[in-house]
Amino acid sequence: MNNTYWMFVAMVVFTVSSPGPGVLMTLDNAIASGWRAAMHGVLGLAIGAAIMAGLSAAGIGLLVRSWPTLFLLLKYGGVGYLFYLAYRTWQREPAPIGAAGASPAKGYGRRMLRGALLQASNPKSLLFFLSVLPQVAGATGTARQQVPVALAIATYCMGLLVIHGIYAGLASKARAWLSRRSAARTMSRLSALVFCAFGATMLSLQI
Repeated sequence: MNNTYWMFVAMVVFTVSSPGPGVLMTLDNAIASGWRAAMHGVLGLAIGAAIMAGLSAAGIGLLVRSWPTLFLLLKYGGVGYLFYLAYRTWQREPAPIGAAGASPAKGYGRRMLRGALLQASNPKSLLFFLSVLPQVAGATGTARQQVPVALAIATYCMGLLVIHGIYAGLASKARAWLSRRSAARTMSRLSALVFCAFGATMLSLQI
């Protein structure tokens, strides 16, 4: 591995661990439903990241950057989805640990889908990969360079799974206290407000 790759690893750790909508979703899922449920959402985030990285590597990122209308559609779609998550989180009723609910498999699948949609609707992900991947993979378009691109995408996704897994584990430790109705409702309200704040911040994002 060359020095550029390890610089990319350091950048991934910093980016993935920084507060953002994905981290908030992971913490919220862990507090509401436990570590296992949160990890299905994290897997969705990793799938969404792989999709965005693949689109960037395929040149779609350049198309988005050169076509402002497409960028605006992606941006407003991401903002709308963040506001939707804020609404759902605000409306969520606290449920005690171990309470019966919807089918676990259905709930896990829903969290995975939400994670993938959150990541794929964030134009910042596309711009990140568009800016960083060429530095790691060098010139694109040759078979020799395809392995570094795949390695960079796999590294990002693996870093996301590990770091968010740690976040989910830490958050789930506080679940017993936060499962109290008053605390759970307060956390839901705070999470909803932060989702709104992220959405408002994304409105100012420029190409």
